[in-house]
Amino acid sequence: MARRKGTKGFAPSLLAAVGLAVVAAIGVKVAVFLVVAGLGLYFYWSMHSAQQRREKLCGYSLDEIDQLSGLEFEEWVTTVLENAGMPSKNIRHSGDFGVDVVTTVGSTRVGIQAKRYSSSVGNSAVQEALAGSGYHGCELAAVVTQSRFTSAAREQASRARVPVLLVDRENIHDLAGLVRKFAGG
Repeated sequence: MARRKGTKGFAPSLLAAVGLAVVAAIGVKVAVFLVVAGLGLYFYWSMHSAQQRREKLCGYSLDEIDQLSGLEFEEWVTTVLENAGMPSKNIRHSGDFGVDVVTTVGSTRVGIQAKRYSSSVGNSAVQEALAGSGYHGCELAAVVTQSRFTSAAREQASRARVPVLLVDRENIHDLAGLVRKFAGG
């Protein structure tokens, strides 16, 4: 297919010409105002959408939590804690070393291993939480699951040198309150 000469930059040139004509017609101040107002609306809408997503996540039922992927479960844990006023960060992609989320209650850092399992969570999750918490300078460790814990996991958590909070399906909807109380906040 043959191309017409000189049309390669036609669209950007036309757009620039139309932009200049609009600015000339309405004035620079009005054009700047419209751009700033547009950006403000965009940022408001973005923040509003993010807030709606956080509220939806925090309101998930146990059945909905059971359907989440592992990454989505980590996001749910992070969102629930942040929504309760605890600065939290999902650190999975920055070298987690055994914890997925680090949250702060007052000046106490808690390393959290999030396990979205269909079966019971064993003591290896407690070991991961302890190792990752130490690596990230956390004073406390926690393992959160929508499932249950094995007796070996409960035993290991009760005997660990660092306090370990276990949150399972029986008390997962009180996650923020349990973490806050655990950290002395």
